[in-house]
Amino acid sequence: MIKFKTFITLTVLFIAAMSISDTAQSRETVDRVVAIVNDEIITLSEVRELALSMNPTSTEQIDENTVLQQMIEQKLFEQEAEKRGIKISEAELDASIQQVQRKYNLNDKQMEEVLKKQNLTPESFREQWRLQTLSNKLLDSQLKNRIVITDAEIQKYYNENYGGGGTVTTTSPAEPEEQVEIAHILISSRNPDAQQKAEEVAEMAKSGKDFSELAKEYSDDTLSADKGGDLGYFKRGDLIKPLEVAVENTSEGDITGPVESPAGYHIIKVLERTKTESSEESESTNELAIDETTKQEITDILYKQKAEAQLRDWLEEVKKNAYIEVKL
Repeated sequence: MIKFKTFITLTVLFIAAMSISDTAQSRETVDRVVAIVNDEIITLSEVRELALSMNPTSTEQIDENTVLQQMIEQKLFEQEAEKRGIKISEAELDASIQQVQRKYNLNDKQMEEVLKKQNLTPESFREQWRLQTLSNKLLDSQLKNRIVITDAEIQKYYNENYGGGGTVTTTSPAEPEEQVEIAHILISSRNPDAQQKAEEVAEMAKSGKDFSELAKEYSDDTLSADKGGDLGYFKRGDLIKPLEVAVENTSEGDITGPVESPAGYHIIKVLERTKTESSEESESTNELAIDETTKQEITDILYKQKAEAQLRDWLEEVKKNAYIEVKL
């Protein structure tokens, strides 16, 4: 399965940074709130810090409204991830950063120099990368299993853009990995007597009342509540430990909880356990076969097209259910 890539432009521009010379730029010391996203704020200094790291030596100022919109979306991603108990472990983050260094052939000292030219400390870069990796994982759980690229679509794209009538060949993938589709009812920790309320809702769910209807009535996760609490698919390591343990020990169709997380108390229903489908090798029936490199290239293009469309729809739904006030 192709790894989903976020399309929010928070990635540090390493290649450009390699040729950048140090330039001092003045910044206003006056700070103020420029946006409220649900119960969190974004300040003017945070916007300018991100804008400066994105383009540290340009004589043209980056549009702060554009940067602010990116930051609002990132806040929403963080909040949605917290509601779902999605986390990034330190080991996972270390591995991701090391992958970046390998990609650009940077040792630790060179990495620090690049970050310095981007007006970033190793700590601030680590936080930015954590947020992006968290967004990737959230979107992976929400969108990946809704996107299917068929051999017929690959064939059509090949014929239209590569000129030819090759036949797609399929190969057997690596060992299948289990994925679990879950739904939840979140009782926010901000509620008075949150634990007691969660226990009462859990009792109703376990006694046979319709889980979907209970989610719509009681869940504080408004986005998933409209879908009967459905959170999508997760694989091992995606969820914070208490939720992962609860899901692992719950059979398909059963309900567990309340389980406590930083967001509150979760009543969880395991909807489905599945493994990634394997595909058997098939022989080419035409003289011109699509080689694996070209097939992967086309698959990436088609996946990105579908993912971008679904991401826009998903993000609009998140925004519709959020309180956003812009003061810039």
